[in-house]
Amino acid sequence: MNQQTADELIEKAVKSAIKEYSKEQKMEKKRKALHNTKLLLKNYRKIQKSIEEGVSEVMQLEKEYIVLNESDELYIESIKRSKLRSLIVVTHIDKALALAQEECKRKGIPEKYDAFISCMLDGMTYDDAAQKYLSSKPSISRWINDITKEVSIQLFGVEGMDLI
Repeated sequence: MNQQTADELIEKAVKSAIKEYSKEQKMEKKRKALHNTKLLLKNYRKIQKSIEEGVSEVMQLEKEYIVLNESDELYIESIKRSKLRSLIVVTHIDKALALAQEECKRKGIPEKYDAFISCMLDGMTYDDAAQKYLSSKPSISRWINDITKEVSIQLFGVEGMDLI
């Protein structure tokens, strides 16, 4: 084998490896986006509750006299920032869910959205959802994945577009 043939083979192998690596990275990014969306949705009610019940203002405490040192103030500021971020995320999720619901209504498939909410937010099992929505467990799983992809696009914007 001459040098030119060897160089061509090496170049093809390198291009093939880069292409495969790129494909794997894209799949990993897709998997992470769907995982993050499902994680947010499964914890949505808990995040909402923490916003509603969390104490982030000294005035929310019942004690009349509270002495705070500098580190306490930093801690309270951190809690406030966390509560604000949580509020932004919940509001963003609310809008994404509303858009997904509108889309399902427009397509004449509101039961798919209802099954999605039942399983992802309310903790219903796929088996119970299949019974309730007169469908099969694989169909419920497919519905949830389809709507999760739509919600991911709303939540992650352009990066969520890779999910389609």
